[in-house]
Amino acid sequence: MKYFAVLFSILLMVSCKDKQNYSKINNETPAAKSDVHKIVVKETVDGGNYAYLNVEENGKTYWMAIANMPVTVGETYYYEDGMVMKDFESKQLNKTFDEIVFVNGVRTTEVAVEVKQEDPHASSAPAPVSDVKIEKPKNGTSLSELFSAKKSFSGKSIIVKGQVVKVNNGIMDKNWVHIVDGTQFENKNDLTITTTETVNIGDVVTFKGVIVLDKDFGQGYNYDVLLEEGKLIK
Repeated sequence: MKYFAVLFSILLMVSCKDKQNYSKINNETPAAKSDVHKIVVKETVDGGNYAYLNVEENGKTYWMAIANMPVTVGETYYYEDGMVMKDFESKQLNKTFDEIVFVNGVRTTEVAVEVKQEDPHASSAPAPVSDVKIEKPKNGTSLSELFSAKKSFSGKSIIVKGQVVKVNNGIMDKNWVHIVDGTQFENKNDLTITTTETVNIGDVVTFKGVIVLDKDFGQGYNYDVLLEEGKLIK
């Protein structure tokens, strides 16, 4: 999930009639990376890992979910790279939404400001991908081996080890972890893992999970190789 950036409990009191009052975001064409959405927050719901927002954009209203952060009703915010999910079920509310937009977060400025933050769990900043050299785990598979023969791994449970270079937590009730091990095949060096485990950028981790190929979440967000149901091996 490259764009991702995705986050992702809505009002229990919303009825089917109410849902008809919320226009759906135009999702015929995936938003370009440079597209910036300007929204006004009409309503917020705290959903634990998520903040669920009912927002207005260009006269239309819709629901979106972001990684939980303070948001003020009536204020204007900006975001980009949203992922539209159809028929999304909120297990907490026992409710299915026709459409909801998952976004990693929103900001108060139209232009994104990059802020360098230190990882309190890491002794130093993660090394550049090109400098990472992780030994293949026992009975495990290197990323180059996986990518070069991905069809032979489809549906199989494998063990991989690498350094965490990106994390998106709480999207579709999963954490999305990207690892590298210093190997690559045809410029592919980053494996995405879905898991309920919590890790931090810079951690060296070993995961066991099932390889799934050509996983399509819709709206152009798809993965040619994905490791699902990842479990940490201590």
